[in-house]
Amino acid sequence: MQKKGQTSTEYLIILGVVIVVALIVVAALGGIPGIGTSGAGKTSKLFWASAPVGFESYAISASGTDTLVVKNNQDFSVTLNSVNVNSVNVANNNVINPGSSVTLTGNIGACTAGQNYEYPVSIGYTDQSTGANFTYTGSGNNLVGTCAN
Repeated sequence: MQKKGQTSTEYLIILGVVIVVALIVVAALGGIPGIGTSGAGKTSKLFWASAPVGFESYAISASGTDTLVVKNNQDFSVTLNSVNVNSVNVANNNVINPGSSVTLTGNIGACTAGQNYEYPVSIGYTDQSTGANFTYTGSGNNLVGTCAN
């Protein structure tokens, strides 16, 4: 025999569980556009951080002092033959061990502080163990972000 109010309590508990699950799903899918920390370059940063040889972080500025932290996500050491961003090569035959990174600087492109930018990328590297050369372009995934001061 059900007590008075038991059905209402069970309904509220189930409704609460459904709301919590829905919030978890929305957060896992990237949140609600326009709310939170989403901005220019979020997808680009995630993509390039997981590339075989990609960018751990990057900052393009209006002053022309641009910084790229290139990380080797491979299981072998690589030599960076080229890191072309916006057709500007900032690599200098840098050797990167597995899981390590190197900071590269240069004047990649003119942008206006606070404005979004989008530059094509091409990373050329050599596998140190086999001598094989590779070029990674990200299949059309450009470097995207907001220009710093």
